[in-house]
Amino acid sequence: MFEKFVGTYISALLVTSSVSPSTEPVTIQPHPDTSIHCVSDLQVSPVSVSCLKVTWTAEQSRDYTVTCTILDSDITYVDNMCFVFKSNSLCYITGLREGTSYSIDVIPIAKEGETSEMQSTCAYAKTEQVEVIENFPYEDGWTNCFAYENAAGLTRNPSWSAIRECIPDPITDTGIMRDEYGDYCVAMGTKYGYCNDRFLITLENGIQFTVKICDSKGDVPYHYFGGTGKCVIEFIHGNGQLPNCVAFTGNYGCFSWNGLDFDNIQSIQKINYGNPICY
Repeated sequence: MFEKFVGTYISALLVTSSVSPSTEPVTIQPHPDTSIHCVSDLQVSPVSVSCLKVTWTAEQSRDYTVTCTILDSDITYVDNMCFVFKSNSLCYITGLREGTSYSIDVIPIAKEGETSEMQSTCAYAKTEQVEVIENFPYEDGWTNCFAYENAAGLTRNPSWSAIRECIPDPITDTGIMRDEYGDYCVAMGTKYGYCNDRFLITLENGIQFTVKICDSKGDVPYHYFGGTGKCVIEFIHGNGQLPNCVAFTGNYGCFSWNGLDFDNIQSIQKINYGNPICY
């Protein structure tokens, strides 16, 4: 059982012509081309429980299609998949599921008038599979309340040490800090843990991501947001990196971020650390 999704990188092209206008139609026959175009050095690596990084050696000014096929039997949340192209040789596939295997194909797109064969190149990868060490009770109500704080305010230990070497997320455009394990930096109550504790968050829409506590919200499971909302997780953004829409609403949960589509929290699980990753 599998399902395939496709993303395509299309560059902006400016086409000009030096041919003088003519009233007679002109037909240009392309020269036969028996060459084969395919990508080289295709690499796929896990960034997190929900993201794969796909890179390849690209031809200048050529566009590409990236195909992602889920190889596991559970295809419940395949609609969450999102292709985030950063160039014609780098694509992040987000909205994936923890510990799931995928087949990735990259194929060049033929240019206008090109007759050579475009051949697909395939690689296989698996998202991070975590080890759960503790499960927490479900928090009912409106928990799609993801407030924020500025990393610049974390000047004392243990928060200062926890946030060091973290960078603004280069994938989602949220400005949220992430560490070398793919975790988002957050503040949470001590009901869940303390600085450097790590968690797998699963939302009711099937979106998954991991977080690391870098600041404490005190001895409470959440603080109230907008009257009835429960803010369990507070994201820590880079200084000067907060999106204007979030500054206006006070809530990351009102928006979608390149596959990081927020919803109420379904589960929070404490997990062990895995291997460092490369964004």
